[in-house]
Amino acid sequence: MNIDLTHEGTMLSVLACEPATGALGIALASSSIAIGSRCPHIDTERAALTSQGFTNLKVGPLALDLIRCGLTSAEVLEALRQHDRWLEYRQIGIIRVDGLVAAYTGSMTRGRAGHHIGENFLSLGNGLPEEGAPLELAAAAYAEAADQPIAERLLLALEAVKASLGDSFPIVSGSLLVRAPRAESQIDLRVDMPTQPVTEGGNGLADLRRLYTAYLPLVDIYATRSVAPQPF
Repeated sequence: MNIDLTHEGTMLSVLACEPATGALGIALASSSIAIGSRCPHIDTERAALTSQGFTNLKVGPLALDLIRCGLTSAEVLEALRQHDRWLEYRQIGIIRVDGLVAAYTGSMTRGRAGHHIGENFLSLGNGLPEEGAPLELAAAAYAEAADQPIAERLLLALEAVKASLGDSFPIVSGSLLVRAPRAESQIDLRVDMPTQPVTEGGNGLADLRRLYTAYLPLVDIYATRSVAPQPF
């Protein structure tokens, strides 16, 4: 299997919010490298969004600025259309802390592409081997794990799609980003290039899961240290 890291390849993003706690989260998996540095954006207490497809690095920060100025998600999408003449090559997904969702998949987005809106949830994908099923599968996996924390639910959503698509969804890059109001600590994890090459069966999402498992016990420790440092 040859993986071309120079273009926007297969990508799946899942975004969610917990209106009761104000938590926002976004997780991504892609056959493109360094996806975590380009696509996900979060403003705590406001919204999470992804700008993907043929990524415009300016779109994410601009969209958050517009949300801070009081624009609705629909108004943000319209403003982006005026700002970016190549928007038809891109996907934009926005989920606000109150659960309101807006999404756009341009007509020139690579391969099979689309988005799926669920309750307090949004999935987007492009370059997919199937056109709607992976997005709906991600939503179903997220909904079925309702008793789990938002970060775990987002990972489970990605893992369900990966398990279904197998080698047709090679993953060399992944990201998990979660914010919550008044939380001293946050989850901001990413992986690039799996420890075992994709061409030999490696899976960047498995590496992201291992990183998350190792980090999770430290979240509360780091939060405590930030407000009440203790000498060694």
